Amino acid sequence: MTGRTEIHFHLLPGVDDGPSTMDASLELARLAVDDGTRTIVNTPHVCDIELDELEDRLTELRSELDRHAIGIQVLCGGEIGASDVGHLSDSQLQMLAQGPRGARWLLLESPHAGDSAEFAAAADQLRARGFGVVIAHPERSGALGHGHSEAISRQLAAGCWLQLNVASILGDYGEEVRAAAFKLLERDGEVVVSSDAHGLSRPPALTEAARAARRAGVARPQIHRAMDHGPGLLLKSGIQPS
Repeated sequence: MTGRTEIHFHLLPGVDDGPSTMDASLELARLAVDDGTRTIVNTPHVCDIELDELEDRLTELRSELDRHAIGIQVLCGGEIGASDVGHLSDSQLQMLAQGPRGARWLLLESPHAGDSAEFAAAADQLRARGFGVVIAHPERSGALGHGHSEAISRQLAAGCWLQLNVASILGDYGEEVRAAAFKLLERDGEVVVSSDAHGLSRPPALTEAARAARRAGVARPQIHRAMDHGPGLLLKSGIQPS
């Protein structure tokens, strides 16, 4: 399917702090379509769902999307916390991973507080088990220097990608986070933007974020790469093991 790709999106109803009902999920999907998105990697917090129920619940959601003629593809993923990694089997990680064989990757949540040691150990463990890592919203993480710490530099050197939130770019988390997001967005690569949508209060907003970034002086090629090209590239080409 053509159109944008969202790699961090809470669409499944009644699971975590995303939509509470199927109707709310369908409305969120409609908003994503209106925003130009055609593919969503559904990323519930894995600590909030029984993973052996995930495929059945996704099948139900996809059926409802088809029944309501909402033209969007939903893929199986998950937002993994650092403390989750050691409890997940290789088969569970494979179920949550995206990308082609030999270049599969997982979305690892950055810590909002504390230090970076547990996070770094989790990223190292995922790589040791054969997976690339995309770091979710590092610009929001004080523990990771809002994406500009030595810990982040080490992860980038190890092949990680960074995923920024549209709400950060729009200033919803304050000026420090917004400035950090713009600085990361100006990198030459390994940065993508996703909505991390949860509902009507945190909707998909890639188009609005692109406009905000342009007004802030971010160059068009960086915006295009991070919002239009990079997410789809991650699905197609993945992250080669370091």
